[in-house]
Amino acid sequence: MDQVRTIAKIVWQQRFWVLSILGTIVVLVCWGLATSDLEARFSKRKSTIGSKFNAVRAITNESFHPNDDVNAGDQLQVEAQKDYVSKLWSDLYEKQRTEVLFWPTGKVLGDEFAQHMEGKRFRDNIVRDMREKYRNYIKEQFKTLIEIVKANKNSKKRSGGRGEMARFGGGSPLEAMGGRASQIDTQKDEDYLVDWLDQDVLRNRLVFSKMPTPVQIWVTQEDLWVYETLLNVIANTNAMRGATRPDNTAIRTIVELQVGRNASQGKLQQETIYLPSEGGQQGGGSFSMGGRMEMGRMGSMDMGRMGSLGSGESYGGRGGSGQDGLSDIEVLANRYLDPDGLPYPGDSEDFGTEYRKLPIRMLLTMDQRMLPEILVECANAALPIEVTRVIVNREKSNAAGFTGRSSNRRQGGGRRGGAGKESIRSNLSEVEIQGIVLIYEPPSDSVLRTSEEESVF
Repeated sequence: MDQVRTIAKIVWQQRFWVLSILGTIVVLVCWGLATSDLEARFSKRKSTIGSKFNAVRAITNESFHPNDDVNAGDQLQVEAQKDYVSKLWSDLYEKQRTEVLFWPTGKVLGDEFAQHMEGKRFRDNIVRDMREKYRNYIKEQFKTLIEIVKANKNSKKRSGGRGEMARFGGGSPLEAMGGRASQIDTQKDEDYLVDWLDQDVLRNRLVFSKMPTPVQIWVTQEDLWVYETLLNVIANTNAMRGATRPDNTAIRTIVELQVGRNASQGKLQQETIYLPSEGGQQGGGSFSMGGRMEMGRMGSMDMGRMGSLGSGESYGGRGGSGQDGLSDIEVLANRYLDPDGLPYPGDSEDFGTEYRKLPIRMLLTMDQRMLPEILVECANAALPIEVTRVIVNREKSNAAGFTGRSSNRRQGGGRRGGAGKESIRSNLSEVEIQGIVLIYEPPSDSVLRTSEEESVF
């Protein structure tokens, strides 16, 4: 007890210092507690502000700022676009299907064949019985093609065969036509309008010595559809001229008609019209169409230098149609063009989802003044032909292209029914037309499918 009193007395005597120390301790404790709470709140608020800034930066870096309403509206527009594309695709396919792309019935094939092919897509299987029916049917169909253009059935014999047909014995078709002009003029009783010099190429392809495969049938029938389209273009052009005999036709000679592989030997790069120079014009006249040309669906044709595009070889001389003994891969090789205009390999999984791009080539001897009419017919054909290249008198053409003088299209009695023989003959030119036929596939919902995560448009 005495010790406690002693300590209390000392504390009392030193009460100033004791209270000062206690006060300092209390102040330090309060300050520490206050700063700790303030630092915690500062850190929390700093973190909140930082997250807000990051969210703003994320928004500014996005090109589109969707919300639920925007996403819903966007999906509605995607579905509307899908319906529009689907209808357009269906309209294009139905137009081709009803006018051209239908499988014939007839006495040989019958309705059973058409029913078997209903709903099938390119390269689908065809049962053996139906293939046998088609084999018997197709070999008789060349006669119908001849009648479309009223072609001379003996053109090959009169022209000296395939070698002379290709280059007319080393000269041009015009030179060959010049040698035969008087002969044709004297044949008043001829019942044809056009000489078709390479008709045997197609005639032989329609005869199968062996049972054709489904792919060979698809390809052959497709060729038949396209040849029919090309021949109708020629027939319609001659009809516009009012042709009644070989010497007053707009298109006098079909030198070559090529579809698929033979027409795709080169890349169809640019849309070009390629005319003779002023000094090399056949018949001494000029053919001026201006620096730009638009017809129907055909795009503008810009001048440009074109490399040589060989006609290539046919399917080979293996007998029969030329497809006998070929595998399906060989039949399809280089037949269709990809989006870049290059031929697909034969083992491609897909030759086109919406349509197949099939190249074509026509080499004609014709009245050059009817060139615009035949190009319009190409654009308006049942299978529209997208013309990519036109060459007039290849051997006499150069990069100069268009001439500066006015056209003489109206000379010599006009270009329709009243055209004089001498006027037509003086304007005969070798015209090469290259292009692409789009053959539409049946519409497919799987191709047009859409989802909220990904749109095909």
